[in-house]
Amino acid sequence: MSTLARRLQAANDHEIAFIEAEHRWLRRARRKQLLPVDEWSLCVVQAGRGFGKTLVGSNWVRRCAGLYPGCVIHVIAPTYGDLRGVVFGGPSGLINTIPAPMILSINNSIFEIRLVNGTIIKGFSAETPDRLRGPQCHFTWGDEAAAWGTNAESVISNIDLSTRLFYTTQAGRRVQPQRLYTTTPRPLEWLKNMIERRSTRVVSGTTMENRANLAEAFFNELAQYEGTQIYRQEVLGELLTVGEAAIIKRSWLRVWPNDRPLPWFDFVYVSLDTAFTEATFDKKDFEPDFTACTVWGVFPEAKRWNMMMLECWHEQIGFPELIARAKREMKARYGRRRDLLFKPVVGDPQYHEQVKTPDLLIIEDKGAGISLRQTLQYEGIDSWPYNPGKADKLSRLHAISHIAAAGRIWLPESKVMRGEPRSWCDPFLKEVTQYAGPGTTRNDDFVDSFSQAARYFADRWLTSGVTTKSEMKTDTLEMMVELGEDQALYDAMRQGIDEVRNPYD
Repeated sequence: MSTLARRLQAANDHEIAFIEAEHRWLRRARRKQLLPVDEWSLCVVQAGRGFGKTLVGSNWVRRCAGLYPGCVIHVIAPTYGDLRGVVFGGPSGLINTIPAPMILSINNSIFEIRLVNGTIIKGFSAETPDRLRGPQCHFTWGDEAAAWGTNAESVISNIDLSTRLFYTTQAGRRVQPQRLYTTTPRPLEWLKNMIERRSTRVVSGTTMENRANLAEAFFNELAQYEGTQIYRQEVLGELLTVGEAAIIKRSWLRVWPNDRPLPWFDFVYVSLDTAFTEATFDKKDFEPDFTACTVWGVFPEAKRWNMMMLECWHEQIGFPELIARAKREMKARYGRRRDLLFKPVVGDPQYHEQVKTPDLLIIEDKGAGISLRQTLQYEGIDSWPYNPGKADKLSRLHAISHIAAAGRIWLPESKVMRGEPRSWCDPFLKEVTQYAGPGTTRNDDFVDSFSQAARYFADRWLTSGVTTKSEMKTDTLEMMVELGEDQALYDAMRQGIDEVRNPYD
């Protein structure tokens, strides 16, 4: 009798079931679906939909569970629903992949599978990353990691810190901890950085590779997407660059030259995204989510209306400070600080420059924005409520993307880097020109502030006529003469002159 035959004869039922399952998988799996168990520490399987990624993950977990009795394995899914319906109970999930003789118990309430050999498989949702802070494990499988949303980086850092146990075999060999991520790729900075690590094993695949197991009608539907970014990402499994996938292209945003005087603003308005709500308040850290603010000046250029960003900021502030900040924004003055001479009252416009306070405050009509508007109204400050309806952030950006594509959005130029915006624009640019859906940027508060500002601009100015710049200035000055208040206006402008905000400063 051979050594193998003697071992099989002495094997328990759960061990035989494991060997049979492994044999079936080796015969069924395609080459890319077979992952070595102990030749890497981090592996990313990025492939199109229908490739069989979940089956790769569940069989890898089954193999680790059978080869290393008594080990601890963590499994993470985007939501608890995905954990229940895909990773644990789905057709390619763990319960259908691990043979019944290997399973000792299944606890669906806490997502835990205990095996006869002592191995424990625990499930977690990316919705609650803090649950991963305490437990430790030998192996981790994260399914559809690119769909983990804004919690993704927090979940991954917790995985890195909790997957810390090495396994010692009966022969005394140490097996190092391993992390496997299976996902359809998305243009995420953290995913790009993970894949580009020198130590990362990367497996790429397309939907087409699993054609034999998918309906032909499905592939007929896919034909309409050929050549699109969706097809490259969802079918071919390509990791698109952030710039390719973003709705607002950075190249669309124009830069107003630093050596050119600021335009004459017909209208200045503040767009406030009040992210501070009970739902976004971290009860553990006692910190609110970010509130984002952008200030825009509307002006005529090339016989059409344009908008220039004059200021932007985002901070973690509570409601009392939010009230004070909103009041301060409405008292700010924007323009160039030079000689604010309105004399000669009638003459060449180049001899005077404009300093203007905001005409309007826009606040999204939800959450803390409702309370803020009511409080400000009580103190005599009116605001305009923006109601996006049921449109999500992505839909809002799509709705106003044509304004940016037409070259109507401007940023002030840097004093140091010619052709580049001022450095204070960087946080805004990082969010707005990289956002391609939930989770694609660490924060997305500027996305809301920008989209509601652009929506207001589109509704009011996009199709309206433009009075030429010289005509506008002359008309304004002549009106001041007729009112006889040129000196009063001049004196008013002189008050608080140090508070004038120039986007070039």
